[in-house]
Amino acid sequence: MQLTKLNADSSWLLSLDGVKVLVDPWFTESQVDFHPLFSRQFHQSPQPLVRELVRPDYIFISHPFTDHCNKETLLQFSSEIPLIALPSILKKIKKWGHFKTLIPLAATPIPISVLKTRNALVHKAYLIESTAKKLVYAPHGAVLKENLDLSINAVITTTLQYQLPFFLGGTINLGWDKALQLQKQLKAELLIDTHNEDKKGEGLVSLFAKRKFSYDVGAMSLTPGEVFVF
Repeated sequence: MQLTKLNADSSWLLSLDGVKVLVDPWFTESQVDFHPLFSRQFHQSPQPLVRELVRPDYIFISHPFTDHCNKETLLQFSSEIPLIALPSILKKIKKWGHFKTLIPLAATPIPISVLKTRNALVHKAYLIESTAKKLVYAPHGAVLKENLDLSINAVITTTLQYQLPFFLGGTINLGWDKALQLQKQLKAELLIDTHNEDKKGEGLVSLFAKRKFSYDVGAMSLTPGEVFVF
């Protein structure tokens, strides 16, 4: 299994037995939730150009939020590339009328499955497998509803704690302690950091947001463009 981190946020290219899967591409300057006056976030570093990326065999979207399911970025990709997601996310993407093949997670031709977690709307976790390795991708962090003996090789999750008041969604990114807890629950060999970019925020949400970054030698942090093979 090969991982390529594409930006400082949570866009990845995975190679699973030679099959290239693009995960959560967001390469535009900013993303908006509902309205710019509510929430707008900006990358603070250059982003990959879609035309210069290796064409993926599939695109996988983990969450419906615009920093994962970014319409402006996704519409730059060929409509011929199959897109994989949960049915609720595909319903949103179908309205764009762009991608010709939308594959629900239950019917995916590559091994991706969703794990049972608490607050599954925000804190989703996905098991992604190749013939030899198993990876869990949980970009906001996750607390599993049950301990699983899956012999996980790596977990990609956030070490950033991003807190909002309960009326704006509560804790969005669970932070370092929950990242370690997830690694322990999964008995994962490696903890790889993601979704911890120091983004510029505007709007109502940015006024209430509290962020706590964690930099610890216990987590592997890849730089944009870096490739890791395990």
